[in-house]
Amino acid sequence: LFSLEGRVMSAATVWRFVSGLGSSHPTEAGFIWHRTLGVPYLPASSIKGMMRAWLTYWVADDEQARTRAAELFGDTESTGMGRLVVFDAIPTRLPTLEVDIMNPHYSDYYSNPHGKIPPADYNLPVPVNFLTVAPGQRFEFALAPADRRCTSSDLDDGMRLLQEALSTIGCGGKTAVGYGLFGDFDDRTKAVFAAEEAAQAQARAQALQAELASLSPAQRRVREMESLVHAKADAEQIRNLGLMMYGELDSFERDEQLMVAYALKLSWEQIGAWSGKKIGNKQKDRIAKVRSILGEV
Repeated sequence: LFSLEGRVMSAATVWRFVSGLGSSHPTEAGFIWHRTLGVPYLPASSIKGMMRAWLTYWVADDEQARTRAAELFGDTESTGMGRLVVFDAIPTRLPTLEVDIMNPHYSDYYSNPHGKIPPADYNLPVPVNFLTVAPGQRFEFALAPADRRCTSSDLDDGMRLLQEALSTIGCGGKTAVGYGLFGDFDDRTKAVFAAEEAAQAQARAQALQAELASLSPAQRRVREMESLVHAKADAEQIRNLGLMMYGELDSFERDEQLMVAYALKLSWEQIGAWSGKKIGNKQKDRIAKVRSILGEV
């Protein structure tokens, strides 16, 4: 999601939430669990269907809405794949579950195909227990671009439709009686991506340290400088490392001196310390020595 530059939003269940009631189950009241995480979740297909239904039947039942739905979510007629990728919604932490009950009184009447058994008060209720997710449980929803056709405006529209649909018609089972509604929406994109960026930066730093440990002192200095230059580090950091490398020049072998001198030239060029009227005398002496090693004088 981070590499796709998607969007993340969390929301809390307003009332009970259930998904997968129609799934095969010994009690005939199913409940869907994430195959990997083992937690209740909303499948991406259900969320996508909810968003499409909200746009085409609730927001506007016209050709323009249907065209926009095809652009965002795709179709099998002309558009093909849509511009948005919709992800499964999973809980942000282990959710609380509650047991609910369905209590049909007229099972014989509803199951009689010929209508010979009337609904009556003497029919016995048949209680059916089923699992639900309790109110106040937070879930995380995510959208991402499917390809380059997707624009920032498409993502904005997708997040808006997602929030409107979740807060109005809900998702999952039994939405007609108030289940599956969400509220207390929170855009988590920056927070989630900041954590991912920090984790990736830490992983890069660890990989760099492991790489440096296997290099010679000269190679290590050059690699450190390359890392700073590639990261567009502060000029002062580059300058300080350059001074350290310059001070160690005489301790390196001839071929290593060439490698270090070339790295110094590139780094000083980047921070404006290789040429110009503002170069001090000491820096001019350093540049002259580096040029001499590189054979430029």
